[in-house]
Amino acid sequence: MSEIGVISDLNKTIQDLNQSIMSFEQNFPLAQFSEGNFKQHPIITLLTCSDSRMPVDIFGSLFNRIFCVENIGNQVKSSEGSILYGLFHLHTPLMIIAGHTDCGAINAAGSNFAHEPEAIINELSVVKNSLEQARQTSCFRVEDSPLGASQLAELNVDMQINFLLANNKIAQLVQENHLTLLGVLADLHNVHGNGYGKIYTLNVNGEHKTEVLKGYSHLGRFADQALRLTEY
Repeated sequence: MSEIGVISDLNKTIQDLNQSIMSFEQNFPLAQFSEGNFKQHPIITLLTCSDSRMPVDIFGSLFNRIFCVENIGNQVKSSEGSILYGLFHLHTPLMIIAGHTDCGAINAAGSNFAHEPEAIINELSVVKNSLEQARQTSCFRVEDSPLGASQLAELNVDMQINFLLANNKIAQLVQENHLTLLGVLADLHNVHGNGYGKIYTLNVNGEHKTEVLKGYSHLGRFADQALRLTEY
């Protein structure tokens, strides 16, 4: 791309940002914010992949509603302090772990990433370790299926819930029904054949069997949308 083209694209991006900022300023929910004494009162702690194809607003309004934690591969151990803050200090009753198909971090974790900067190596190593543990837990072998990367993305979500439940305080909150852990996968590539961008429920509080999840009627559409590529 020419220098003129780069400048043109930057100018358009700046204009779009200006419009977004103006919209935020004009529609700032002051009344709602003041009712909460100008403090944050989120109801969801969200751990999602930082991939730009996974926008946080998939889950609705953001302002003072979602305490969002993003990193490559949606890894608990890469941002554990932030997650625990949402659960223990902000007391959100719902924790969502959101993965997606064709996750770049999952693909990269299966490759030789030794040439990357140290910071990227560190984060990809966390993803790699999660996937290795997920394979051991499920006895899944990626070479068994052409949809292996998407299956690994599912297992990765399961593993993050396992990591959370290994924390005794989180496990107690779940047991006492003060916290629900919800694992979902965004099918950005229509691997299920039901349409692009569908959100499927994979795991609730450690339960990952689809037939069981479909019986969780209190979760409404999340129960209806329980579907996996990998049952184990």
